[in-house]
Amino acid sequence: MTKFRRFYRNHLKRKMFNKIILLYSAVMMVLFATAAIMMYQYQMQRIIREQTDANMKTAQVLSLYLNRQYMNIQNMVQQIYGDATLSDDLVYFLNHPYENYLGYRLNQFTKTNEQRPRSYSTLVKNYLEQEPGARRVTIYSYPRKFSMNFERDKQNLEYESGSSDSWENWLMMRHAYIWDTASNALNTSDSVNDSSSQMYSYSRELQDPWTLDKIGMLVVDFDPKQLSAWLSSQVPVNHGQMLVMTSQGKVLYDPTGQYVGQVYPYRHELNTTGKWVELNEPSKVNVLDIGNAGLSVVGIVSKSTIEASMVGLRNTLIIVTLLFFITSFVITSTMMRKYSNKIRRIIVSMSRIGEGDLSTRIQMTGEDELQQISQRFNDMCERLEQYIDKMYTSEIKQKHAELVALQSQINPHFLYNTLESIRMKAYSMGARDVGKMVYSLSVMFKSMVKKNTIVTIEEEIEMCSNYLDLLQIRYEGRLEVEIEMERCISGCSIIKLLIQPIVENYIVHGFRSLDEDNRVMIRAARCGERVAITVKDNGLGIPAERLKEIDQMLSASTHLMEKSNPSIGIINVHDRIRMNYGEDYGITVFSELGKGTEVRMEIPMLKEGIL
Repeated sequence: MTKFRRFYRNHLKRKMFNKIILLYSAVMMVLFATAAIMMYQYQMQRIIREQTDANMKTAQVLSLYLNRQYMNIQNMVQQIYGDATLSDDLVYFLNHPYENYLGYRLNQFTKTNEQRPRSYSTLVKNYLEQEPGARRVTIYSYPRKFSMNFERDKQNLEYESGSSDSWENWLMMRHAYIWDTASNALNTSDSVNDSSSQMYSYSRELQDPWTLDKIGMLVVDFDPKQLSAWLSSQVPVNHGQMLVMTSQGKVLYDPTGQYVGQVYPYRHELNTTGKWVELNEPSKVNVLDIGNAGLSVVGIVSKSTIEASMVGLRNTLIIVTLLFFITSFVITSTMMRKYSNKIRRIIVSMSRIGEGDLSTRIQMTGEDELQQISQRFNDMCERLEQYIDKMYTSEIKQKHAELVALQSQINPHFLYNTLESIRMKAYSMGARDVGKMVYSLSVMFKSMVKKNTIVTIEEEIEMCSNYLDLLQIRYEGRLEVEIEMERCISGCSIIKLLIQPIVENYIVHGFRSLDEDNRVMIRAARCGERVAITVKDNGLGIPAERLKEIDQMLSASTHLMEKSNPSIGIINVHDRIRMNYGEDYGITVFSELGKGTEVRMEIPMLKEGIL
């Protein structure tokens, strides 16, 4: 008792996890045992139902076989009585000595001149050929006290032997039992000793159709081996025990041979169906009556047979239950052992994060509450780290974009005054083209060096138009320009220097300097709540591999802009759009080598001065 108390105090009372394991194991053991018992009971009922149904089907097959035997006998007798020649032949045979019958047959054959004489014996032989289960047909004569035995390969005539009491006893037995075993026949010289193979017979008295006197008896002996063979061919799997009984309860067929020739001792209990019947052991019983034949087929499925078929399932359930219990115990112990480690890991990780190490992540497996806490905390740290990185990266990109935009800026007043002096000098010397170029250049630079970074779409397109005017003068007759803008968007806001880098990219990479059909079109239109600006040219186009690289750079969330990158203008414009308007806006490039390129940018439709 002291050791038990010490064990309880050290391993249960002071350790919560061990108590949880013990309680969980007890509950699991009860649940698994209950589930196993319920499964066993369910399977037991299912097998009982299946075995009983299969036994009933076997009984139905057997009843059809016996009913066919009975109906074949009745058909043979009806054929004899329905044919005057056959009935006269049988009546003469039963009422006269056999020598006289032979003379009668000879006279009949002479009178009819038939090639095949018609007689009752011919019909009996045909019956034996058509009925494989019939072993022998015997016709007894009451007046002459002899019998004619027919078998498939022979026939013989026998006269009464022994005392007349045996004849009378046999006759009384046949009157009482139309179905009986062959051991009760008048002649049992070739009956077998094995009770399981003992033949059963059917008896019917024969009458004179004119006087209705009873003049003889027809006895047909059946071989139970043929019945068993036919039953095995129809129902290969044996489902319980089958018995064939007379209306008096006498057993004619029993594969085990235990009750053949005896009155079945439990015949009165056979009326109970659907419940367990107390025979020599508890059993399920199916009883089928065979029409007018006076026979019953009894199917018996013993409880021991059903339990024997459940042995494998029972052992399997025991093994599976133990395996489940052991597995659940091991899993529970492992989980409880890891539980404290998880808590300790969370505390350590949170301490490191509290010290400023945002890269620390709580590594936790499973899907329990601790894992959810760890995952939520990790998500929070990751979002915080991403936000810091995003703000830092955005600031760098913004400074870089501003640097790129300001690289070409110089003192605005000095530049503008100098260009204006050059323009006036050109006009004074009659060089009007030079003056126009200087004017366009001065207007463009004046717009570029303004400190405000937000302009209207109309101003942005006008600056781009001045840039194209310079190019048209430079490439005289080799560049055609087309500009379209819907008036409803002319006053909308746009970031400065979004369109001009796209046009410049075409001049640098797509312009065909030796051809005179170069064409560039700028179109600005409203598209829902957006403004779509398209720059389309008929230049050299972009190779497929290079176009794929550009698409990948445009799709990337962040990237460094290098001066060596030939698409720095497009990438710069795309980044500026996304930084100012969001990830839903930007540039899309369509191009076909040798046919031209189309650059489409989408920005939100904002009023002037609003970004």
